[in-house]
Amino acid sequence: MPPRPIPSGKLTDDYGTDVREEVFRALCNELAHTPLWMILRHGLKVRGLELRLYYPKPRSTESAAAQKHGENRITFRPHFYFGETNQEIDFVFFLNGLPIVALELKHEKNQNVHDAVAQFTGRDHARKVFQHPFLYLAADTSDVMAATDPQRIENFRWHNTGLNNAPQTANEYPVEFLYREILSKDHLLEALSFFLIRVPRRDAEGDKPERPAFTIFPRYHQSRMVRKVADDATTHFAASGDIGRKYLIDHSAGSGKTLSICWLAERLHSLFKPGTNDKLVDIVFVLTDRKSLDTNIREDIEKFTHLKDVVGLARKSHDLPRFLKGRKPIIVTTQQKFAWVLEEIEKNPDLKNLRVAFLIDEAHRSQEGQMGRAIRVPFRKSEEPDSEDAADDGKDEEEKIARIIREHDRNQLLVAFTATPAPATVTLFGAPFDTYSEAEAIAEGYIVDVAASIISYKTLYNLDCPIVPRQEEERLYPKGVVSKALQNVAFQDDGLVQYKAEVMLRIFDEHVKPLIGGRAKAMIVATSRVAGLRYFNIIKEKLKERGADYKVLFAFSDFVHPETNKAISEHAVNELKDGELIEDHFEGDDYRLMIVANKFQTGFDQPLLAGMFLDKPVVDRHAVQTVSRLNRCHEGKKDVVVVDFTNNASAILKAFARYRKGTPFVPDDPDPELCIRLHAEILAAGVFSQPDAQEFLKLVASGTDAQVQYRVNGLRMRFQAKLSSSEDRKNFVYKLARLAKSFHFLTCFFSYPDEVKEFVAFAKVVGPQLIKQGSVSELMKQIRQTEVVKAAVTYQGEVRSGGGTVKLRPRGGKKGVAPPSKKVSVQDMVDEIRTRFNISDEEALYIKQVTELKTADPTIRSTVQAHRNDVIYLEGAYRGQVNGEIRYEYNGLGRYEELADTKYTDTGGIFDIMAVTVIQTHLAA
Repeated sequence: MPPRPIPSGKLTDDYGTDVREEVFRALCNELAHTPLWMILRHGLKVRGLELRLYYPKPRSTESAAAQKHGENRITFRPHFYFGETNQEIDFVFFLNGLPIVALELKHEKNQNVHDAVAQFTGRDHARKVFQHPFLYLAADTSDVMAATDPQRIENFRWHNTGLNNAPQTANEYPVEFLYREILSKDHLLEALSFFLIRVPRRDAEGDKPERPAFTIFPRYHQSRMVRKVADDATTHFAASGDIGRKYLIDHSAGSGKTLSICWLAERLHSLFKPGTNDKLVDIVFVLTDRKSLDTNIREDIEKFTHLKDVVGLARKSHDLPRFLKGRKPIIVTTQQKFAWVLEEIEKNPDLKNLRVAFLIDEAHRSQEGQMGRAIRVPFRKSEEPDSEDAADDGKDEEEKIARIIREHDRNQLLVAFTATPAPATVTLFGAPFDTYSEAEAIAEGYIVDVAASIISYKTLYNLDCPIVPRQEEERLYPKGVVSKALQNVAFQDDGLVQYKAEVMLRIFDEHVKPLIGGRAKAMIVATSRVAGLRYFNIIKEKLKERGADYKVLFAFSDFVHPETNKAISEHAVNELKDGELIEDHFEGDDYRLMIVANKFQTGFDQPLLAGMFLDKPVVDRHAVQTVSRLNRCHEGKKDVVVVDFTNNASAILKAFARYRKGTPFVPDDPDPELCIRLHAEILAAGVFSQPDAQEFLKLVASGTDAQVQYRVNGLRMRFQAKLSSSEDRKNFVYKLARLAKSFHFLTCFFSYPDEVKEFVAFAKVVGPQLIKQGSVSELMKQIRQTEVVKAAVTYQGEVRSGGGTVKLRPRGGKKGVAPPSKKVSVQDMVDEIRTRFNISDEEALYIKQVTELKTADPTIRSTVQAHRNDVIYLEGAYRGQVNGEIRYEYNGLGRYEELADTKYTDTGGIFDIMAVTVIQTHLAA
């Protein structure tokens, strides 16, 4: 199809009838080094004049495109013939006469989408029709695949609406979305003007290979999410006049989440109020959870080269104030700066009325402490009374942050991105607004299934404690505390690390290293930084002895070694250059192993990772996040190897099954009466009174630290006199801590009387000091004397996924009655470890407390009552949800040993029995 005629004007005056040839000459010269879609987007220069080859959708009424956009012509030619042998493409689509999309379409009666792909890749790619379009679509009647470069089969990726496409209207094909949506004029022009990204060529550097330039077209779920959020925010503003909305985006790990964030940031930046020339969002903040800017977000947003003048990457402390002062439209910073930004908005009259959007990466890690409170407060209903606004004096920092956000809750749009949402996240942000599950990502080949099977080893060890006190002198300690401490001793032991390191290297050399064309890398997850350092030194020496052709790195946050008091630096240990990031160092082919403790268990993208050795228990969504480091795709990457040394393989696979199809949780309404009940129960115990809290807070405000601590000591003596049993003391302190924790969550939704707030402030200071930690110090003295006298790892076999479905079968157990509390001495514990490995026995106090907490939960009660006749739901899906809430409570209590113990986490285990007990109790009620 010939191009549209050039209008008369300067070119026509200068060149007359030769103007067409002049334009063609300029276009051909530019196409020699620039993709056609970039020429379309930016225009074509001809003899110093710039020609617009199309007009994008206008962003405001004053845009030059407002009048010209409607003149764009999308046309198509069926049976597009090319070459001397009359080869053809089913459809080629043109924008104003220039080719932009090629489509091969098959009917499944004869052929399918893979035949269409093979047809594209088998053609002569020197032909211009295989160089100029920005999108190549292969489709049959059920599925669609897409590529920006049709030369290789690997370039074509699935481009479907979900695991199964469904027609939008009756009697249409399942791929109706292809011809109604993707190939519509609006969507094609939007892709051209907004979604397409050009990643520049990268030269070879050191051991990093050259990378040619390439074009990125969004996956279906990415463009869907951006449109949905932008459309909903615009519609909400048109109806209410504010942008105060919150969205939870549940997209699988490895689904291109950072690019999705970047696209959404740009879209929000480009939105205008309907029918006006005023921006809808004044500033977009991208918040990442690391102390330094997340490498993924930094690298991905730098691909948006056309945004270089509107994006500010706050790498240094002075960058953020400068960007805010200069009204930089898009600011990338850390979540730790969130409170500071809100305070700046409050203090500066020029900033106070701005409409601001916050895009929060990995929302499940944003719920802790003051950061979580700052995020939660905007979700209060604006019409609720707020007694805190009455006075400003005496407010702590958290209250100031809350007040600031409440004043702007109609002007803040929050979008939280997470691959593994926690129950608290779902409660805060609501049900996912857009979901792209791990099951979809695996089915479409965007990530590797890392949970198909896990090789399981059991770490065996005997401990010997030379300090044996007399029977009457033995102190008794909670068994869970002893278990965790002794496990740390064992997992840091040089002999045991030596043994396991040898097993890891053998498995790596035989099963991991040959993967991905011999380029595969592996990660070793150690139980602590001290254990990681020992692994690093031992493996480094073993590789040197063997003359290995690869090296090892140790990624960690700098720390002081507890035994030597020596400062340990990541840069020094790994011999990094000034300013060099360890993740960049790991990209080189020389480095094949990386040891981590906490760093890089989440938020680390390295497609060549194909092996993981877990020497640290990981549970629930943390297990999914950790093992998912292996799921990034790379050409030739089909299999991964996961080796677990903690006897936790079954629990890990069950965690993946729970999250595979999206969040396992549904939003719960917060209980407004919880703080009132806890406050009343604490006062009823008769240990402390409301006047005690009032007098103590006055002393804190006006007295010295010595006076405060003297009063604390007096309160502690009263506490000890009132409660003689250690169980009662722990239970009381637990209630104080729960009151404080619940208050800081629920005050984001509800207002409470002053006496509750006073008692919370009292409990936060006094509660942690009521039980002195001397006994733990004595415990640690004994544990530090404990040595590993015999250690080994035994092969347990391969644990395979059951297909992603976990059936929960009811188990019996006396309703509402927890097992008796069990205490042991250090030596009792050591003797027991000599006979059996499983040192993480349950502690009845926590089982009792958490079970009672859930049996008093009105939300669970109402759900059970509403579904009392739906046995399948209560014994299946809802039972799993209650199980998850119980685990969440244990996580909040720091009971990590129970969370890592299979007798708790297995089907029919303790958590399962607790969930059944809770549900049956509510049914009985």
